[in-house]
Amino acid sequence: MFKRHATYYGFVLALLILVTACSSTPSKAPASSPSEPATSAVTDHKSPEERVLSLYEGEDMSAEDKATNMLAHVEGMDWMEYNRLSNGKALETLELLYTHRSLIQPEHYTSLFLATTNLDGASAEQYAAIVGELFTKDREGVVQALADLGDEASKQSVISSIAYHLGYQDVAHVKQEVQQWQTNKVLNDAEKDVIASLLAALDYP
Repeated sequence: MFKRHATYYGFVLALLILVTACSSTPSKAPASSPSEPATSAVTDHKSPEERVLSLYEGEDMSAEDKATNMLAHVEGMDWMEYNRLSNGKALETLELLYTHRSLIQPEHYTSLFLATTNLDGASAEQYAAIVGELFTKDREGVVQALADLGDEASKQSVISSIAYHLGYQDVAHVKQEVQQWQTNKVLNDAEKDVIASLLAALDYP
C-alpha cells in the first residue's frame, strides 16, 4: 500500500513540475509590424523647386494628378532656379498647369499667386495665361485671394500678369466689363484696390 501511495504522490509531483514549467515558459511575442521609415518622421526640407520637379518627373501619376499636386507646392517657386534644376523645363511645367487649369481650385490661388519669382520670357507669358484665364473664370475668387495676399510685390506681379493676358482682347471692352462687375458687387477696400490696380495695369498691359 505504501508503494501505491508513493507511486501516486510521485505522479502528482511530476504533474505539478510539468504545469509549473509550462506556465513559466515565456510566450512568444507577436511579430511586430515593420516600423515606419525614419524619413516619414522627418520634416521635408526640399525646396519648392525640388518638390515640384519631383512631381513633374514622377512616373506613377497621371498628368492630372501631377498638376493638382504641383499646385499645392508652387508657393515660393523661383522659376529661374527651377529651370536650372530641371534642365530647362520651366515652360513645359507651366504648360502642364495651363492645360489642366480647370483643376485649379480656390484653395490653390494663394500658392499659385506666390509663385512669380523670376518668371521670364515665354514662362512669364504662360503664367499670365494661367492667371488671366483664372480671372476670367472666377473673377470674384481671384479678387478676394489677391486682396488677402500679404506679399504686395507678388500681388502686383499677378495683377500685371492678368492685365497682360487680358490685353490680347479689346481692352476698352474688358475694362467696361470689370467696371460693371465692380458696380454690381459689394467689395471691401482691399478688393477695390485690386480692381483699381488692374484697371490701371490694363492701360499699359
